[in-house]
Amino acid sequence: MFKKISFTILGIILIYGAVAFAIKAGIGIMPVDAAIATLADVLNIKVGTISMLFHGSFFVGQIIMEKKNFRKTELLQLLYITLGGSVLNFFLYTILQNVTLTLYPVRLFVCILAFFVSAFGCTLVLETHLMRTPMEGCIQLLADRSRSGITMGKLRQIIDILLVVFSVALTLIFGTE
Repeated sequence: MFKKISFTILGIILIYGAVAFAIKAGIGIMPVDAAIATLADVLNIKVGTISMLFHGSFFVGQIIMEKKNFRKTELLQLLYITLGGSVLNFFLYTILQNVTLTLYPVRLFVCILAFFVSAFGCTLVLETHLMRTPMEGCIQLLADRSRSGITMGKLRQIIDILLVVFSVALTLIFGTE
């Protein structure tokens, strides 16, 4: 169990550290990270803090849907939420605070490397089978309970599209970057 928790913690650090580098590269990030970063910019709140609130809402959604069937091991999602947001804030506002990436090839390299590191971190978290990630866990539960028969993958695509639309709308309305 100690090994699984250690891999989970390492995975969370890799995921959110990589997200910070991808944000800093300024080329492209995942739809969920774009929505979180844009909302943080609009509200003038740290990105990791908005991430905690965002992912926390999916965690609460799981508890509401599962009620007494909510597995106690899923409480580890609180570690994912709090550690992840804290790592993101630490990297963005401490480690990378004074880092400026100006050359496009360097920015592209950092962005691609960040995606690979994040994917590896996600694999570490998921392969321990200790918990679901908050967003995917909630989406899976919604898909399982859907009367339309929508799959988790299709529902995730729809949510990603909505997150991109949300990010673009906020950017156009508030003039964020």
